[in-house]
Amino acid sequence: MCQREQRPNYSFIHSMRRQYLAPQKGLKKGNLPLLPPAGGKSSKPPPRDTITWLIYLMVSCCISFYAGVWLAWTSSPQDCNEVQRLRVPNRSDHPPPPDCTEICLNAVIGGKGDLAQKLHGKLDVILEKKIEKAMENCPSNRGGNGDSNHSTNKRFPESLSHFAKGLISVNRKDLFDQHDFGVPMNSNADSQDVLMLYNSNDALPSDAQVATAAKYRGEIPHTDAASATANCDSMNVMFVNPPNQLSRQCVAIVGGQYQGYHLQRWIRVVVNLILDTKMDILRTRMTKANGYDGMHYPTSNHLSMHRDIMLKYVTSYNDVQSELGSILKKIAIDNSVIVTTVNKGQSELLINFICSSRSRGLDLSNLVVFPTDKFSKDLAEGMGIATFYADKLMSSIPEEEAERYGDSTFGLIMMAKVLCVHLVSDLGYDMLFQDVDVIWYKDPFKFFHDTESPIANFDVYFQDDGNRQERFAPYSANSGFYYIRNNQRTKLLFRNMLYSGDLIFACRSHQQVLISLLAEANSLSGLRVKVLSRDGDDFPSGFHYHMRKDYMKQFVRGDIDPYILHMCWTLNKDDKLKFMRQMDMWYVNDSCIGKESTEILSGERVGGDIVGACCSAEPLFSCHYRDKASMRSCADSPPKDKNGKSFW
Repeated sequence: MCQREQRPNYSFIHSMRRQYLAPQKGLKKGNLPLLPPAGGKSSKPPPRDTITWLIYLMVSCCISFYAGVWLAWTSSPQDCNEVQRLRVPNRSDHPPPPDCTEICLNAVIGGKGDLAQKLHGKLDVILEKKIEKAMENCPSNRGGNGDSNHSTNKRFPESLSHFAKGLISVNRKDLFDQHDFGVPMNSNADSQDVLMLYNSNDALPSDAQVATAAKYRGEIPHTDAASATANCDSMNVMFVNPPNQLSRQCVAIVGGQYQGYHLQRWIRVVVNLILDTKMDILRTRMTKANGYDGMHYPTSNHLSMHRDIMLKYVTSYNDVQSELGSILKKIAIDNSVIVTTVNKGQSELLINFICSSRSRGLDLSNLVVFPTDKFSKDLAEGMGIATFYADKLMSSIPEEEAERYGDSTFGLIMMAKVLCVHLVSDLGYDMLFQDVDVIWYKDPFKFFHDTESPIANFDVYFQDDGNRQERFAPYSANSGFYYIRNNQRTKLLFRNMLYSGDLIFACRSHQQVLISLLAEANSLSGLRVKVLSRDGDDFPSGFHYHMRKDYMKQFVRGDIDPYILHMCWTLNKDDKLKFMRQMDMWYVNDSCIGKESTEILSGERVGGDIVGACCSAEPLFSCHYRDKASMRSCADSPPKDKNGKSFW
């Protein structure tokens, strides 16, 4: 909905003034008649249609009005001071009133004072209403036969005019290109339109034909996004899509109310196979189609866990920040750092990220690892990577890997992500946070630090998760790869994330809680969120690997050149390793997999680290599943999914 501030409506009047003032062939200045001759049959001057005579009448009214106002002020024997003296009791101790003559004159003279503008605006409104009423009773001036491309009846009745004056359509892709809202743009955007509603005539497009068609009944006019939004002082954007194709969805725009910043969603539910006639269930992002509340609320155990972590965090905060600050000061590049966290169960994935990056000559000197255990700390430092390990903070995080996505261990590990991001954010650094199941093909900082990019002014950038469940709406941001520009808005976001640990434990999802806070921060503080769409080529994830066979075919052929590949959307670590092996993403020698710290760290050291013992210069390829993408044919391997067809 395009909105315009409450201002006098000049556009319609001004356009008519321009028509009047434009030179007309065959007429000399000063020879324009005020009214047409009776019967309209005279040939001198040439005939005019009804609208033209109304224009002449309107301009004459304007001239007469301002002439009258000017004469009244210049000829009146009583000035402002005299008026004030008549109203003030005659007391000797009363101070003389200030001279208001100049103020009064400035309010009118030249048509630029406050009073003149108010009078001008009021006159414009009165004239426009009279002209529109006259238009309803006269034939169109297009061709003189009374036909028109639209009816002269207004599109919206008077009862809706307080927020609805006109309606146009704009191509969805064009609007997203013109105004990047940050949310991922779904497919078919180039063949679908957006409905634009205008609350003021001044907000309508400047094209008179489009603006007129928007206000009157008939086919909804279509225009480009730049023209559609050129006169908008503000724009309310609402994203709607039925949860499923069978859903009968209605959209109510309620004008005349206190301005809202959130969308309320109400549903009817089926009870005992009967559709409830009452629409009294407030649908949330966690409400199921049958009205079941799928929200997991924190239990007393979740609250206790979060309270214990926060108590340790707050009491050690100053010491932790001092120690961490000295580390980041040494490694930061252009005030930016790479941040990740890892436990023993995921340690091989950390080794793989380091090995694969170094095989491509990519700089990891500004990487800091937040290990949750001593084993991971020794391993990262043995590979020459900076670490920050706070035993008190991480003591509650399990060492073992999560058995599957979303289990209780997974939820606790997610809390480690919250702590490390908040610590770095509070110290004022920009950061690229990523999980350890990521491979770099190019330096992603070149993308995020490109000041000439059309998306250079966002606060946070997230990889598109690809999952379109409602609990991830409206961003579907992946919490395993994102870039943060440090400012007060992003600091507030991750401070609130820290305070939401009990929800993370309850939902067992860092991502779900983060997305809900992104939506609130966008509303509350104007946080600019950009999700790098899954339809783009630069930042593929497990969604592409499992759901976009067309994309993976291009990837294997070398037709696209992405920055990274994030192997998410995977049930457990065993599957991750198999998928990565057949995608030439695995660089860790078998001698370093599943070994205790003493075994790995006793290996041959090269250059003061264990890179020589653990890292392969080339990817270690092996086939595992024929129905999953692979850099070479794995057609002879078994399928991962039942009846899965070969990728090749």
